[in-house]
Amino acid sequence: MFISRIEVDWAKARNPYDLHRAVWTLFPGQEKEPRKELDEERQGFLFRVEENHTGHKARLLVQSQTAPRIEGQGARSLGSREFDPQPSEGQQLEFLLTANPIKTITDQFSDTKPGKKPNKRGERKCRVPLLREEEQIAWLNGRLIDCAMVESVTVQPHPLLFFRDKRKNHGKLLTVTYQGLLRVTVPEILRSRLYNGIGPAKAFGCGLMLVRRV
Repeated sequence: MFISRIEVDWAKARNPYDLHRAVWTLFPGQEKEPRKELDEERQGFLFRVEENHTGHKARLLVQSQTAPRIEGQGARSLGSREFDPQPSEGQQLEFLLTANPIKTITDQFSDTKPGKKPNKRGERKCRVPLLREEEQIAWLNGRLIDCAMVESVTVQPHPLLFFRDKRKNHGKLLTVTYQGLLRVTVPEILRSRLYNGIGPAKAFGCGLMLVRRV
């Protein structure tokens, strides 16, 4: 795995959808994520936005299977290093994670939404954000329950993240940043989570968990 510092021009960084597409251009030939199960190894990349100020280039950390090329379309690599996280049972780690904590509910208004289709089980579901801090912490614990124990955590909420896709559809996401301490219980599973990311909205800078020894 590689961790890289990436710079994205403001013309791309102003819309989170375009920012993601700009980072893709640093990995030419890489196909759309082929995974069918969450535990399969991720082929694409994860990223978190470190800085994104109006009118300036955005700074990102990108984790990927291969090293990025130096120059893409509106994005460039400032440097990479290879790494291979090897957590051990009982180890205490500091962590940092920006995520999109959500829950899935029955969509009572799906009939009013053009193009809204039921899932394979015929259910009409939708995702809604978790707004209360205790719900957001419970969501994190649920994502890590089989590989680590969260010993302490703070939750920093962010302003809603608005985006516009290539069909000019508008959307928004609620994101938060978790920071705290965890203790490893099942190293192999935690390693898989570090490689594959945690939770949804990975195309919008969510899911990359950074850890370091205490």
